[in-house]
Amino acid sequence: MDLDHARYPQIQWALEQYTTDQFSIWQLCGLLEEQGLTTRPSAKRPARPLSPSALAKILRDPYYTGAIRYKDALYVGRHQAIVEKTTFLTVQRILDRRNRKGDRDIAHFHYLKGMLACGACSAEVRASRLIYSQNVGNGGTYEYYLCAVKQRGKCSLGAIRMDDIEAAVAQTVRLEGLHSAAAETVRQELSTPMASLQAAHRELKENLRQHLIKLEAQEERLIDLAADGTMPSDKLRERLNDIRLQKGAIKERLARTETHLGSGAEKVLAYIDLLESPGDLYASISPNIRRDVLSAFYERLVVHVEDDAIRLQPISTEVNDAIHAWSSAAEATNERASHVPAEGSPLSTTKRDNLSIGLSNS
Repeated sequence: MDLDHARYPQIQWALEQYTTDQFSIWQLCGLLEEQGLTTRPSAKRPARPLSPSALAKILRDPYYTGAIRYKDALYVGRHQAIVEKTTFLTVQRILDRRNRKGDRDIAHFHYLKGMLACGACSAEVRASRLIYSQNVGNGGTYEYYLCAVKQRGKCSLGAIRMDDIEAAVAQTVRLEGLHSAAAETVRQELSTPMASLQAAHRELKENLRQHLIKLEAQEERLIDLAADGTMPSDKLRERLNDIRLQKGAIKERLARTETHLGSGAEKVLAYIDLLESPGDLYASISPNIRRDVLSAFYERLVVHVEDDAIRLQPISTEVNDAIHAWSSAAEATNERASHVPAEGSPLSTTKRDNLSIGLSNS
């Protein structure tokens, strides 16, 4: 039984890093993905990044100490150990302790997982994520974010306190808000195209139903021919199978049409409702729901630190960009018509893209 030499240095590194008690399983998964560790490909599944559950199994597996498990007993294996038993036992103690007390970093890392990118690396045309970490000192546990490649000495961005990141993200979400008048204008302008879209869906649905009726009539005629024995059975079977396949395809399209009939309009209107007061909503919801809100607004958030302040550069989703562009155009039209700038207007795209939040001194 041989070790996979292409993967064992990364697994060895992960086990050793976990003994520092400064990394969560989620964080180690991110770092291992950065290093290119994947699952073994198979005939049915391609190679993919290691999942947290898969990494947890690796951290619990005594195989990497040179042992094998058989019927709940450990025996000395013939393969090479890649970690010392003391390292493995330290990993087990940390896993047991975190399972007992609940690991807070998993919740935080999950809610911002994949959303935060390093601005320093971005400036050097290098993609890297910010990951959660913690440090236990005399004053308690300090939580912060750092660049994934900083561990390998490839990034100059320092550690950023978790509270500062969370405050910057919350303020960025608040700046997404639309002025109520602008939101209502967008709703009104959407009503006509949405009505046309729904009418087109209804027409398509009716056409599909008529086609289905015709196919059912053809099927009945073929069954009658089969009863009369006036058509060869092979040809009859072929035509019946063809008609039944067409009927199945039409029923699938009808089901999709039912689903899509109002979903497009509902999604756009839901975005507009969300954008009227996103800051208050974001502050009142749980971390898991916050992730849904962030995913609706942003592809990712690029974090820059300049002059002791955090600047977030939002990379917005297409829908979010489109609604803000529509709102800005509607507001500009209204202002030109009245020659009076609207009070309480939402921040411009430039201001949304250049929010700065001061860093904590502690």
